[in-house]
Amino acid sequence: MFDLEKVQSLNELEMLVYHYILDHMEQIPELTIRQLSADCHVSTSTILRFCTKMGFAGFSELKYAVKKEKQQQPFEQYYDATLHIDSFLKRINQQTYYETLKPAINMIANTRHVVFSGIGTSGILGSYGSRYFANMGINAYSIDDPFTPIPQRGFENTLAIILSVSGETTEVIKQVTDFRRSSAKILSITNDEHSTIARLADYNISYYMPDERSQYSDPFINITTQIPVVALIELLAHQASKIISDKNTD
Repeated sequence: MFDLEKVQSLNELEMLVYHYILDHMEQIPELTIRQLSADCHVSTSTILRFCTKMGFAGFSELKYAVKKEKQQQPFEQYYDATLHIDSFLKRINQQTYYETLKPAINMIANTRHVVFSGIGTSGILGSYGSRYFANMGINAYSIDDPFTPIPQRGFENTLAIILSVSGETTEVIKQVTDFRRSSAKILSITNDEHSTIARLADYNISYYMPDERSQYSDPFINITTQIPVVALIELLAHQASKIISDKNTD
């Protein structure tokens, strides 16, 4: 329902409105703008700005969209991330999003070697990514140890695909720097386009999922959904493999 790229543009007060709506989807269609204003402790003008940034003509159109969304999801939301995942998966099948991915696809198709790297869950996804790429006929391998030394040469025809949720992991930042020093190209897949790793990369793809921490276990462990990363890995592999196949056919 909400475009997560647009969510990134919200200020602090508008984010209060955003979170309130997600937490009270059942009640929103019945509220007036003044009632929502009082519940969120923001002005009605803040709510109208929120509506505009989200692409709605006004509060009435927002309420209609919420009501329609609830009609399509009659069951209880046991996992809130599904709302954002659904929005993301719909977006990646649009032509406008393909244009965003095209530079990354060309980087993969025009390199000789692809190396995936990440730490923790991202490292596991890197192993999956290298195997998936190999299944698609793309020469790929993974580094799941962020302390693996990167030689100072020999990566001229290599694309390093760096996976990181925060984009701020110290060990991975150092590894990205080492890859750049070794003449490798860098493609990063992060949750934050303004992160250090995203800014160090030659190209970055961000998936804009809400940052999530466990309320039942260690609150410092990041459990942000990685379903968009898997989808991006597979989409990139398919499209790059198609370009490589077309080149070999010519």
